[in-house]
Amino acid sequence: MNRKCYFLIPAAGSGKRMGGPIPKLLIDICGLPVIARTLESISYYTSLVPDTDCRIILITTPDLKPQLEDIVTNYYSYLDIAYAEGGATRSASVLSGIRAIDDAGPDDLVLIHDGARCMITPEEISAVCKGLEKSPVCAVAVPVKDTLKKISRSKSGKVTVKSTPDRSDFYAIQTPQGFRYSELMKCLDYYESEEGALATDDTFIAEKCGLKITLVEGKYSNIKITTPEDVAVAREILRLRWENSPFED
Repeated sequence: MNRKCYFLIPAAGSGKRMGGPIPKLLIDICGLPVIARTLESISYYTSLVPDTDCRIILITTPDLKPQLEDIVTNYYSYLDIAYAEGGATRSASVLSGIRAIDDAGPDDLVLIHDGARCMITPEEISAVCKGLEKSPVCAVAVPVKDTLKKISRSKSGKVTVKSTPDRSDFYAIQTPQGFRYSELMKCLDYYESEEGALATDDTFIAEKCGLKITLVEGKYSNIKITTPEDVAVAREILRLRWENSPFED
């Protein structure tokens, strides 16, 4: 029996920081909506691992679901895609996706990837999956390039610098963040907890549950579409990829 790999894709964000009338997952990136670009990379990865049973769960809202279904029908009807309803927080949405997994074995893989990170590459997905061969949790990340400052904030909002940590000790976490299914099951209670509801990523929850986390180095191009500037950057990244590989989309 082929090993299964589930992709849980939170696609329920309101995109308030983007502004404008179009949900950020539907914004055009060189001819395809953001969410379609994300699915495109996952689709390409699945074609590289024919011995793996890859399944996708889109975690979204009732108002956005019909539009995502249209995109799937038009572009990705050949993929095994199911839907789960998103919650009020990221952790609640991910938990909804976890509960939609129907028949995973303990060694099957679960990759949680932001729907708005549409510049992810198959190579980064593959690196996370390979990392899970030796670690219960593996995520993609990049070294921090900027100098960091630890600060204090007064009651009036004034910010002052306390110290400057060594930036070589810091990585910026991205997605996908992968788990072996058996290890992910150990996190369910924390996903449901009050502290878990505040989590902005899944490796934080894994930390709190005492799981060992391995990081694999990703690409700075793996940006999350959050603001209008991100859209312009994503389009330029894609243009440069086309120039370097003109026969690939």
